[in-house]
Amino acid sequence: MGKVHVNKGRVALALIGVVVSMTVVDSARREFFKVNTSSKVTVNGDFISKSAAAMSADSTVPFALDENGQPTTAFDGVKYVGKSEQQLTADKMGQGLLVLADGDHPVAEGSKSEMIDLLDCKNDSYTLIEEGVMLNTDAAEALNSLMAGYEAATGLNDFVVYGTTETYTGDGSYCPKAFAESVTGNTVDLALNGLGSVISFDGYDEEGWVVENCAKYGFIVRYPQGKQEQTGQAFCPWHLRYVGKLHAAVMQRNDLCLEEYLEFLKKYTVDAPFEFSYEGAGYEIYYVPSEGDVTTAMVPITGNYSISGNNTDGFIVTCRKM
Repeated sequence: MGKVHVNKGRVALALIGVVVSMTVVDSARREFFKVNTSSKVTVNGDFISKSAAAMSADSTVPFALDENGQPTTAFDGVKYVGKSEQQLTADKMGQGLLVLADGDHPVAEGSKSEMIDLLDCKNDSYTLIEEGVMLNTDAAEALNSLMAGYEAATGLNDFVVYGTTETYTGDGSYCPKAFAESVTGNTVDLALNGLGSVISFDGYDEEGWVVENCAKYGFIVRYPQGKQEQTGQAFCPWHLRYVGKLHAAVMQRNDLCLEEYLEFLKKYTVDAPFEFSYEGAGYEIYYVPSEGDVTTAMVPITGNYSISGNNTDGFIVTCRKM
């Protein structure tokens, strides 16, 4: 028999190819069965979580595990597919964009989120009554957009930020009332520049554009016209509250003040949420009643959610659909 000639180079390349293929397959297998163990996710008999890389296109969980720990498409006994538990302590009920803050429901000073000095970030579409006017960072960005929109629509830049967390309300004040919710850092009190002096903003004339359009930028007139019975306050067009674009849009579309909105949301739960479309995206909003010192809320494992306390008896969860 003749000798068999072996091409050592080809054999080496073939072996390398086999090793690479096995590595790729093993990596894919590990990624497919990987379970998300982040601090926000609780896995128990009723809940399944997984990594974002393993999410299907419609954000549903693609598999469950059978009694042997193997993947299965059966979901018998699984109630909240795609959701996990979030533990909320009682102090969180007084934090967030939707807290109700008044004389009967005080908010702690520590409830403020990240703040910024408006002097460091404002545009040229409005002025400040003084230095050191602080505002929540997101609210400050929204205020800049609101004032730029107002100037573009009217050609005017006559608004003055008269106060935010603190507003002078003594003799001669152009914003005669102070509100407990100002401590949140999400409120803006406005006045106007008028022929060399500051004047009050009554919500009318060309400046009324702000009252009509502020919701597009995430603000509401906190004490709107025709809602005195619900809010306990007469129309205050000069006092704006930042709640975020989505919630401002829902409130405007349904003609709800904050008190009415918080009561409205109590009808909706994680099992039957309020659904709303905004700027091409779908959202679910639902109420979670307080359970005392620690409340368990169901939230999407994707992380596309936010939570606000209502400062009375529970929490509002807002989820963006994937």
